[in-house]
Amino acid sequence: MKTCYIHVGFHKTGSTSFQQFCGNNRNLLEKSDLYYPKFQYPPQKGNLWNHTGPISMIYKRGRITLSEKSSNSKDRNDLLTMNQKAHLKALEQEKNLLISGEGLSCLTHDCYQRLIEDLSDYGYNIKVFAVVRPPYSFACSALQEKIKGGRYSRLIGLNPSSRKRQVKLNEIPHRSTSIATLREVFGANIQFHPFSKALAHPEGPIGFCWEQLSLPLPWTSTETTSTVHNISLNNLQTRIFNRINQELRGQRNKAQRSKSGLKLIRQSMESLKSGRFLLTEQEFSFIEEHYIKIKQDMEQLLGPSFTEEDLVFSDPEIKSDAVIDALARCSALLINNSRTP
Repeated sequence: MKTCYIHVGFHKTGSTSFQQFCGNNRNLLEKSDLYYPKFQYPPQKGNLWNHTGPISMIYKRGRITLSEKSSNSKDRNDLLTMNQKAHLKALEQEKNLLISGEGLSCLTHDCYQRLIEDLSDYGYNIKVFAVVRPPYSFACSALQEKIKGGRYSRLIGLNPSSRKRQVKLNEIPHRSTSIATLREVFGANIQFHPFSKALAHPEGPIGFCWEQLSLPLPWTSTETTSTVHNISLNNLQTRIFNRINQELRGQRNKAQRSKSGLKLIRQSMESLKSGRFLLTEQEFSFIEEHYIKIKQDMEQLLGPSFTEEDLVFSDPEIKSDAVIDALARCSALLINNSRTP
């Protein structure tokens, strides 16, 4: 019987690197009797091997067989229709199947059920796996990614030590709700793994994820699989970027907040050096109650090994010269970009 392996992330656990490896080595994977689908994406999409968008688009609409029969699209080459066909091809082929997308961890119960029913109808056993970061580590990484994507976080400051105590924030990024839903839907068919195990694997997160497929390694020990595809902002870059995001909120001209505008902002700060992004101790105090609740929920769902971590904080003092210089470079790049026809 065929097996469908579903890799549901989570975010910030090396998922992009794993997807890029699988997408760039589809022929190699097929020699290991594994099919990795290729879908169509909007022109602005960065990672063309993350299956989240196509799979969620299909199963928000309905089951693939029903969708194919009831589609009333006038353009049979529209994105949804092309991806329905690509998914149907994946279901019908005779090899094992791998679907990977960190956003798949956020689907609704109904979407999961439709996917399960389709996989069952096409003769697949289902094995789901997820790599989970501990709550503080995940929150810091997710906040950095949110800011890098152009969104403002009122929790993160440029000079946190001078901030007056504010109303406690009751929300930081977490995955305890998604974990509960996944366990409810997939039961014994899903395995959760601590991120520390993936990092400790000799081949890094890519090798660890591949190990979950119960297939021989499709590469030799001399080949590297530790390429990083999603580069994070450091602490200083994140804080300056967040300040820029605050200024750009609500602007009528969205050009500066487009992908090209965000890229220019990152370029203006490439020379800034500092450690990885972490909350300051004061910032943590604003969300500590919520963190404790998330930690308790995750321990109840997965056990204490998934929440073990050292709470390390960043230095609250930031040199003003570096901030002024970065903001000046960023302003010049954005102004020049807005004048370009």
